[in-house]
Amino acid sequence: AYGRDFTPRRTFADLLRSLSDLDISRIRFLTSHPRYISDDLIRAVRDVPSVCEQFHIPFQSGDDEILRQMDRGYTAERYRRIVDNIRRAMPTAGLSADAIVGFPGETEEQF
Repeated sequence: AYGRDFTPRRTFADLLRSLSDLDISRIRFLTSHPRYISDDLIRAVRDVPSVCEQFHIPFQSGDDEILRQMDRGYTAERYRRIVDNIRRAMPTAGLSADAIVGFPGETEEQF
């Protein structure tokens, strides 16, 4: 994730805020891993005028056991909370996703 190897440590939200000082009319980023979407990132998207209020958040399963086996670093509930937090901060923000299915050993019920 952006900035984890910086000293001092920086976040992607910090980067977006720093870009607001430049003469850029539109900033759009794509594919945010749920593990790295924070309330701070949501606020940065909301507060920086040039950043498009749009999130693309892929999910690989709606089943917590499958997500754990995949070592995805989030749960289905965490994913839903992210969407709820975005909706509270920016009710009209665009949301899109990729769905990846068919993990080895996944049952019909887990699917």
